[in-house]
This record gives sequence, structure tokens and C-alpha cells, in this order.
Amino acid sequence: MKITVYNFKGGVGKTSIALNIALSLDMGIITNDVYSPIENILPEKQFIKLEKDMSIPEIPEGMNIVFDLGGYIDTRAIEALRQSDKVLIPVTNDFINLQVTINAIDEIWEFNENLIIIANRTVKDDFLDISQAIKQFYDFPVSELKQSRVFSNLFQEKKSIRDIVKQGGLKAYSYRIINEQFDELLKTIGG
Repeated sequence: MKITVYNFKGGVGKTSIALNIALSLDMGIITNDVYSPIENILPEKQFIKLEKDMSIPEIPEGMNIVFDLGGYIDTRAIEALRQSDKVLIPVTNDFINLQVTINAIDEIWEFNENLIIIANRTVKDDFLDISQAIKQFYDFPVSELKQSRVFSNLFQEKKSIRDIVKQGGLKAYSYRIINEQFDELLKTIGG
């Protein structure tokens, strides 16, 4: 399976989502982000950081990879989008993020129609607001990931949300809802 996590807007949680998918499903990651923290977490054989002059390689059928593309327009993104089985587009609930995301969806859709929108870092009515804004224009599924510290813990503990919860204790209780939400997202993408 090949999954792209992408949005033109930076700071919407692309890397955290990509990392948790990779850790949960034992997938590799390819990124075009020059300052990716993932290289300090995944073993070298599971991670490729593309330098400016490197193109996206053709990924063989049956190889499981997540493309974590930086929040800027990069021509290599088109190749990743074309190869991907699913494209995840995270968005947070503010006017600029929603506007940029709607523009991104319009362009991404040209290269891949298997889109899932992720209402990320939600609190209170954010999921409803994002869902309604997206549904005005599109009929793509919208998944929710609530605001949680677990995403910063992924980078510290180098474990998936599922594995952090399995350890038990207070973290298991605190992260149970986000763990359930992420498991639902994984089911939606077929993982």
C-alpha cells in the first residue's frame, strides 16, 4: 500500500500522522522535507529523505510506503500522488487552513481521487465545522483526530499510539480516544 500525507498548508500535522501510520503498519517513509524529525526515529532502511535534486522513485507493487510531503508545492508530489492508493489531507479548523486545504484538494484531485480529509487537532465543534466546510464542495470521507499530546510523544517514545496505549497506565487512559480514532482512520485507508 502507498499512502501520501499532503496539504499545501504547513503545520497541520502531516508528519505526525505519517509517522504514526508507519509505526502502526510497519511501513517506510519517503519525505521531501529537509528538516524531518522522522530520520531520528525510524531506522535508515525504513526512511528516505529526498534531497532537492532527487526524484521520487517508482515504488514496486506490494511495497508499503508513506509519502510525507512538506507543506509546499513540489513537483515530486505529483509522482507520489499518482503512485498512491490513498491520499490523506490533514486540516485544522481555522479559516486560512480550510481555504488552503480546499485549494489543495482541487489540485490534488487531478492526480488522485482517493482522498480522505483528516480533521486534525480537533476540540469542541471543530470536527463538525471542518466536515460542513468540506461537504459544501466535496463528498470525500472526513476522519477526526482530536487534539492530543500523544503526537509529540510519538517522537519521544518512538512508538505508535497503539503501542503507547498497550503499555497501560495513565497514558493508556489519556490516549484511548485518539487511539480509537486513529484505528478507525487505519481501517478507512485499508490498513
